[in-house]
Amino acid sequence: MSTTDEMTSRPVTHRDRKPESAMSTGTDRQGRPAEMDVLPPNQPSALYEDSFGSKYPTAQRFCHEAKKAWGSCFPHLFWVLPTLGVAAGLLQLNSLFVFVLNLVAVIPLSAMISSSCDELGDHLGDLIGELLSATFGNVVELTAGVLGLINADESFSQSVMIGSVLSDALFVFGTCIIAASYNKKVLFFNKAAAQALSSLMIITAITIILPTTLYSTFPVLDLGDKIESFSRGTSIILLVLYIGYLYFHLVTHKHLFQSQSQQNNDSDSDNDADSNNADNHPSGPFSPEIFLKPALHIAFAVTGTIVCTYLMYIHIPGTMQITSFSKTFIALILVPIASNSTEAAEVLAAARNGDVDATIGMIVDSILQISLFAIPFLVMLGWAIRQPMTLYFETSHTVIFFFSIMFVNHLLHDGRYMYIHGTMLVALYIVVVTTFYMD
Repeated sequence: MSTTDEMTSRPVTHRDRKPESAMSTGTDRQGRPAEMDVLPPNQPSALYEDSFGSKYPTAQRFCHEAKKAWGSCFPHLFWVLPTLGVAAGLLQLNSLFVFVLNLVAVIPLSAMISSSCDELGDHLGDLIGELLSATFGNVVELTAGVLGLINADESFSQSVMIGSVLSDALFVFGTCIIAASYNKKVLFFNKAAAQALSSLMIITAITIILPTTLYSTFPVLDLGDKIESFSRGTSIILLVLYIGYLYFHLVTHKHLFQSQSQQNNDSDSDNDADSNNADNHPSGPFSPEIFLKPALHIAFAVTGTIVCTYLMYIHIPGTMQITSFSKTFIALILVPIASNSTEAAEVLAAARNGDVDATIGMIVDSILQISLFAIPFLVMLGWAIRQPMTLYFETSHTVIFFFSIMFVNHLLHDGRYMYIHGTMLVALYIVVVTTFYMD
């Protein structure tokens, strides 16, 4: 076969480049001499050069294109799904259809809240970003909890909170360990930060198990008023502890919660800042437009999430009749899974990139936001609106919550992971799902 035939039979790639001595000469469209590559035979056809100049196998090309297509379509879900969910609720369609549609609609809305809070945090500082994340990042759980309080449904509010912690501690944590340990025998992480966070989780577990222990130990006594007083006092302490945790996490011991790459980036940023100050380069002028867009996104997404969560809540009775799901199962399993889907995707992405410290930090931080902020906030809100909300949870919920926290705490103190640990966590979560489905 001639050189020209070889060139027309398959694509030219950068690996086929030859030195100038190995180049043949032809003519271009104007008749001038032009150099052409002489390609070696038996070039693999499964590889190709994409627009970025990197090579992918055919299967990876499909995944790459699918990811690009999903990325281009996903922003439209911010508008389509909530609109459809609200419209279905206003038209009073089938309860199951309205419930499922609004349950799915909170996923892109939660993603918008998360990204907008991160964007504001980049401009306003980590502390403000963390406070925004704690306030608006759990808007589904908080809205569901408030709706339960208003309707005197304390068990529903408690089930949503416990379910969110179990989803993070077992399912999200387990899948991330599996993803991060792929093709790795052992994973190591920042043990000092993990132990500090695990100690906080133990404190929250103790505060939740104490009221149940009091009821079990003194069944003949009327402890209702005492449990309410205990819950309110403990909630104040937990909220103060959460503020102290934020100060510890974001100010005094920030370096403990950063991976090595983040510390290097911060060091480079500090050096650049010092260089700019030395050269007397002023920073750019303050622009309200930087804050206006993410603030509007947060306002829209929070409003949409509240409306969708309300439509979910009022259609739970109809969904229970159609599907035979219990209210506990919906609150403990379905609502937390939808609420934590965006966070799970972010954590999985960090796990696949091998950033184990960031993965653990995000998961434990989410658990502490619920345990140290959301639950005490609902107790204080119930006190303010004169609706009973205590830290006395159902015995089954308390036992599962306590042992799940203890299991995660043991893994954090161990200092290393293997894929079998993640498999055990996911298996335990499946057992929990099955238990409450059969309830």
